[in-house]
Amino acid sequence: MTNKNKNIFTRFKNSIYQGSLNPTSEQDRLRLVFKSLILHLHPPTINEKVIKFNHTFGLGGMVVVLICIQIITGLLLRFTYEPFPGRAYDSILHLQNNIVFGQLIRNLHHWSAVFLIIIVLLHLLRVFFTGAFHGKRQFNWVIGVLLFVIIIFSNFTGYLLPWDQLSYWAINVSTSMLEYTPFIGTFLMKIILAGKEVGNSTLLVFYNLHTGIFPILLILIMAFHFWRVRKAGGVVVPKSETEDNYVSTIPNLVAKEFVVALILIAFIFTLSILFNAPLLEKANPNFSPNPAKAPWYFMGVQELMIHFHPLFSAIIIPVIIF
Repeated sequence: MTNKNKNIFTRFKNSIYQGSLNPTSEQDRLRLVFKSLILHLHPPTINEKVIKFNHTFGLGGMVVVLICIQIITGLLLRFTYEPFPGRAYDSILHLQNNIVFGQLIRNLHHWSAVFLIIIVLLHLLRVFFTGAFHGKRQFNWVIGVLLFVIIIFSNFTGYLLPWDQLSYWAINVSTSMLEYTPFIGTFLMKIILAGKEVGNSTLLVFYNLHTGIFPILLILIMAFHFWRVRKAGGVVVPKSETEDNYVSTIPNLVAKEFVVALILIAFIFTLSILFNAPLLEKANPNFSPNPAKAPWYFMGVQELMIHFHPLFSAIIIPVIIF
């Protein structure tokens, strides 16, 4: 590299970060943390107890990775998808059959969405059972639950977009549960469906919510959530362990998070190569599959309705659990 090119690279690097990109001392590492984006996610030092690999390590980071996959693949899907009942299904077929890596992109979007819900739920359970929602973290617990609700609704609105028999009747089954809400059930169902039944307006509303409103809300609230975690000092450490050694975030924590992220990405890619996202025949409002099932995360509620009164199983039990 010539001196001129080195000077251009140095000026460009200094415009982003003034300092060494390869810190060799503890002081340099701390300085890098304070002057980088990582400061918004992690404290400069962290208790060495919490960076040991365990069965719940890195769940929050996994959520970020999966959301990034969702955003990237979602943007790519927008180039070919047409949010109209007459063309939505055909646009999915065109994507899968005629676009290079189109099937893989849809598979990545599907499987990352499935595991996003699972990992967010596991993260909430970890926070709950470790008591990491008490004191100054209580409000952030509410924010975390709100993020989970947004992710569920984002997945729910995206579920209809393929406009096949599976998605069409799953949305019908799910929204019909709302009718059992006292006083406002029918009104809520009409608001969500943008009419009396799943149709043109429903697909357009779901598309705009899924690709516009919910992603913006998710990014903004997630940024606030991470900032609150950072202000609270990161992961909760038991009082008996607060006297243990602290280590710098870089490279001790970041390196392990990077490894977890790579493993997760490799897993999602492998799954997407081996298993295609489901796509049945085009939606037919006049023919219901037997049985018609709600999306997998609502199937528990649907099964409860077989054994209990719909009001109790669709409304009361989920509210109590929540």
